[in-house]
Amino acid sequence: MKAIKLILVFCFMAGVVMAGEPGELTVKSSIVCDMCKTTIEEGLAYEKGIKRVAVNVSENTIFVKYNDKKLSEEEVKNLIAGLGYAADDVK
Repeated sequence: MKAIKLILVFCFMAGVVMAGEPGELTVKSSIVCDMCKTTIEEGLAYEKGIKRVAVNVSENTIFVKYNDKKLSEEEVKNLIAGLGYAADDVK
């Protein structure tokens, strides 16, 4: 019984380590309306490594929480640019 518990604990810990820590990024963008917000949030929702997206139209910012083991900041910015919006200096 103890061996089973140890195996389960080991598997859990290995899963936590392999999941990676999410990175966080806030970028200035060229968004101007709620349709832009919807396009960005839906466009990034199913990208591998993206955990959460929040668009603030009034401040022209996009907050992205992502798995930094799968994506870099530059890759996240390129994903946003691929949707047709500026992401800081990436257009």
